[in-house]
Amino acid sequence: MDEFIASVKSDFIPLDAFDESVSGLYIPSYYWFENTSPEKSWTTFMPSDMLCSSFYRALQDFPILAGRFKTDKNSRKYVSVDKNNLNMPVYTDSSWDIDFKQVKDAGFSTRLLPEDFNKACGIPIVSRLTTKSAKLGIFHVRRLKNYSGVLVFASIAHAITDGYGFLMFMNCWAEASRWMQDNPTDTELLQRTFIHDRSIHNGYRLHGTDALDAMALESVASGNAMTRFLSWPSLDKRNYITKSMLESTSFTCCSFHMSSQAIKTFRESVQEYAPHGTRYSINDVLVALITVVIGQAIRKSNAKKQDTFVSKMTCALFGSKDSTLADTLTSVFVNMRARVNTPSVEDFVGNLSLSRHIRCPQALVQGENNLENISKISSEIKNAVAATDAKYAGQLNCMLNSESDMPIRQACYYYKSNNRLTVSNVSKSGYYKTDFGAGIPFLIRPMLCAFPGIIMIMPCHPDMDGYDIIMNLEMDVANIVSRDKQWMDLVESYHLDI
Repeated sequence: MDEFIASVKSDFIPLDAFDESVSGLYIPSYYWFENTSPEKSWTTFMPSDMLCSSFYRALQDFPILAGRFKTDKNSRKYVSVDKNNLNMPVYTDSSWDIDFKQVKDAGFSTRLLPEDFNKACGIPIVSRLTTKSAKLGIFHVRRLKNYSGVLVFASIAHAITDGYGFLMFMNCWAEASRWMQDNPTDTELLQRTFIHDRSIHNGYRLHGTDALDAMALESVASGNAMTRFLSWPSLDKRNYITKSMLESTSFTCCSFHMSSQAIKTFRESVQEYAPHGTRYSINDVLVALITVVIGQAIRKSNAKKQDTFVSKMTCALFGSKDSTLADTLTSVFVNMRARVNTPSVEDFVGNLSLSRHIRCPQALVQGENNLENISKISSEIKNAVAATDAKYAGQLNCMLNSESDMPIRQACYYYKSNNRLTVSNVSKSGYYKTDFGAGIPFLIRPMLCAFPGIIMIMPCHPDMDGYDIIMNLEMDVANIVSRDKQWMDLVESYHLDI
């Protein structure tokens, strides 16, 4: 720790409007490591001193994690790193009275996790913390019973990084750990310089004529009505507002595993309904399938519910619950790192995505789960991504043979705000590169309790084949999805945290 403190230089990192809008949220994930070595000892399997030393070595590359959220005179947020007054991230290492086999038999349920994990990935209400500043990083190492394994939990403030920046830090930490084990007498690991300057990606935004795209661009550049409203109250009050919004509905996490062959066969079936000359990627088809399956489940769930105050107000604004809105807004966030292959973007750890919008008839999204409907939505998704790729065609050579290497995020807006659906495809990301010197994790899972209505298409363990699809849905919606025949015919295994 002393070496890290000595290396820190004071810094000032302004946040843009998107950073501010997510400054009450964290990116939490947990990494399960199984000890398969015949020698059962913490001195040989992810030793405490090695993990701790390498953690603070990695912080030298990410000093922003020791910063504080602050507000300037214009109510704009920024991160202040003061070398004389650091806000050190939380780091703990302790034992846990549970065996790896118990966790595995329970499907790695999030309900087994310690209570402090839930607090670490929720909304930080500063007045309820023991310190005056919300921590920008929280890290827990839990050593399982009988030396059977280790759980590494990491939670980083979304305002300072996105999912790719999160992985950069975790893999930087793991690299430092391996280096220290392989070079015990040489601690001079080459320091990497990461970029936090938000202006770095201004030139990568599209300036299209579409009104929805223009609105999205403005929301990132200068803030929309919601981001401007959230920039007015203090951080504590703003986080309380966000926390209240997220806690308004009960959600549950569920996971589904699909094989690559099942998805490829399904893509070929949907391809038969594609317009002439159009070839769908696995990403197009898989996200479209999820959109339809969740849309149907929400429609069926709403049909079973009694009218609430919110639904009555909605009916007054949009007509009866059985009526159909003209359009459903679908927002596609395209990750730019795969498209703009420059060192400045490769080393940029802030939030970097580009928003594209499509309009999709609600009757289609919540209509029949058939190949024709899925093909139509796949086409819309493909067009939205292609609209971005057209500008960056010169940087796409590395992507021509990686059709699913298009991490996008899609949001479907239904009748109520808590029915918003967001799908992120991170299946080509480096989650399973995090090796602290004892092998890659047995399983990695994002902790989605702080993100209602989010779905992540994750890579599965390299020894397996296919995709792990993690969902955080309302309880009754999750149950309906698990009984959807079209969906479950593609699923090899699943687990619901109910």
